Amino acid sequence: MGAFFILCFLAIAAAIWATVAAILIAIYLEKKGTETPFFLFKFYMFRNQRLYREFTLKESGKVGPLYYQFVIPVNAALILGLAALAIRLL
Repeated sequence: MGAFFILCFLAIAAAIWATVAAILIAIYLEKKGTETPFFLFKFYMFRNQRLYREFTLKESGKVGPLYYQFVIPVNAALILGLAALAIRLL
């Protein structure tokens, strides 16, 4: 198994991790009274992430753990995907 497939697998795993975190953030915000339309969920992911950060900062003075559970895998998926693409093209 080559480096390309390993990087693709890791990128997909990071994207799934970010999706689960985005769903948990949406559930948290729904409990707080902020609705997220089901069909527009992917367009509201980054808005929800910003709102989650603001709500948790107001409540506890610190950013909630789901914020980093979303931000880090999104960036990791991007970097790993670009690395896989670079390996594939070279």
